[in-house]
Amino acid sequence: MSDNMKIPENRELIEEGSAKMLYPKGVVFYNPVQVQNRDLSLFMMQLFAERRVKRMELKKKKKALMKAARQSLIDKNKMVDMTMIQEQLKEFEEITDWKQVYDNFDGKGIRILDALAASGLRSIRYFNEMSPSLLHSVTINDLDPAAVDLAKENIEFNNLSSVLLSSEEESKGVKKGIAVVNNDATHLMYTSRRSPGLHNVDPIKAMQKEQYDVIDLDPYGSAAPFLDAAVQAVTNGGLLAITCTDMAALGGSHPDTCYGRYASMPIPRIGYLQELALRILLSNIAQRAAVYGRCIRPVLSVGMHFYIRVFVEVWEDKAAVNNLSLDIGTVYQSSQCPSFHTIPHGQHSKKNKNIIQTTRAPKFPVCQETDSQFKTAGPCWLGPMHNTEIVDEAITRLAKLQDGKKKDEMFGYLKQDRELHGLLTSCSEELPDAPLYYIMPNMSHVVGCSTPPIDKVKAALINAGFRVSGYHKDAHAIKTDAPSSVMWDIMRAWCVLYPPNPKSKNKENKKKKRRKNGKGPAGEDEANEGNDDSEENTPDVPFISAGEKILALESTIKVDFTLPDGIKNKTKVLRFPMNPEANWGPKKAASGYKRKTDDKE
Repeated sequence: MSDNMKIPENRELIEEGSAKMLYPKGVVFYNPVQVQNRDLSLFMMQLFAERRVKRMELKKKKKALMKAARQSLIDKNKMVDMTMIQEQLKEFEEITDWKQVYDNFDGKGIRILDALAASGLRSIRYFNEMSPSLLHSVTINDLDPAAVDLAKENIEFNNLSSVLLSSEEESKGVKKGIAVVNNDATHLMYTSRRSPGLHNVDPIKAMQKEQYDVIDLDPYGSAAPFLDAAVQAVTNGGLLAITCTDMAALGGSHPDTCYGRYASMPIPRIGYLQELALRILLSNIAQRAAVYGRCIRPVLSVGMHFYIRVFVEVWEDKAAVNNLSLDIGTVYQSSQCPSFHTIPHGQHSKKNKNIIQTTRAPKFPVCQETDSQFKTAGPCWLGPMHNTEIVDEAITRLAKLQDGKKKDEMFGYLKQDRELHGLLTSCSEELPDAPLYYIMPNMSHVVGCSTPPIDKVKAALINAGFRVSGYHKDAHAIKTDAPSSVMWDIMRAWCVLYPPNPKSKNKENKKKKRRKNGKGPAGEDEANEGNDDSEENTPDVPFISAGEKILALESTIKVDFTLPDGIKNKTKVLRFPMNPEANWGPKKAASGYKRKTDDKE
């Protein structure tokens, strides 16, 4: 933007990162809470572009090493020593100055599709703030003509008119720049399914445009209608960045809606609803990709404010598709306490590891602690939600921004770098193979005791020989590979030290209310629906709460709350920041500002 450019009277100026955006006054187009989303997206796009170049260079180097090794073989019938090749590749990777490689990269950079771009803010930031050598083009697309007009206006306002491309110029890939398209996102993606670099294609494929390296889906609501097209329109090894804000559905408030959109059933009012929402989304993406012989490899999956955001790479991998049932499964949730089990849909045959067979239901038909029935949720993703190596690299890069030298570093425009550093650090500490988590206040509420400190619970689990971590979205969460019975052993031991008050007035009132209504613990009404053995049909049976059943059981382990060395030596970062602003949350959907302007005139 030049200094002499004036802001029109019917516009307001908003600055974010390198972008200076004009927005219509009185019309919803900008949500400042989403700054963290856009900062994270920009960061992950840059890292993906760098990984892509590194993969290309390592592949080229491996080809050269293989050729040299074959030529050096005296006996042409012998095989090349692949161990030696891998060691040479590792050495090449360690000694290479990758920053210099990225800066001097002269190949074709990535093509990004911002499929639901609205005003084009994030697209302009991508183009301005990513490494120019690694980025080829950004396509701004929106179905609303008013949004497209606003995007063009802002491109001009940011002095980017010289790099504005037509849709045809962008699809041919000759020029670098920004294209603005007024199209239906699904139609645009369905007509962009041709693999890049194909020669002598048949007439049908020739009608298709080339796939994109990155597709960013950030809808107002659910991304479900766009997923099938997206998994086809991204290149092999490409990146999908997907946001869903329909937490009322994914979180279980509207399970029928969730099942219709994602073919998966949530659980209402459950403690781990944030992670379950992420796993439902990942499962849906994976199953849609598998139809086309593709698999997903999650890079980062996070809950942020009022929405969830996932970054996944999509690869053509038939073997991974065949093993998909190992990573997708069902959650069995007790209807009267926080105990749960996760069971994958498939398992390896004991006789032949190459054969996948169906798994069995939980060993116990009812909850071991309360003898209550199980609810089921899913299908959901049970595999890792993050790529630890990539997340660690991201943390290292963000840590460099904390020394006050932002102007000398890449990502100097990031406003939320401190929050992102804390978020990614928390993600890196999560157990990758322990789906879902326990909320300690919820467990304490069941048995009626005070909530034990998180460090005490972690200490007890570590001393019992189990692994444990937190969860990035909830400060009270415990992820562990310990079974539910061990968690209740810890709670029983805590109740011995700090006994619950058996004459608690609130507790007695809740008991009377549940007995009167014939219901179990609060939030578990549906567990007894249609059950002829509910308490309203057997009024003479004394009511025994879930907490009393749990405390009556004997512990199976010796609980030790002694804090082991190193449990408090966590990296000091901003893990759980305060709400970004007063009355924060999702805003109303953007509406065409032209119509409002016409009405005033």
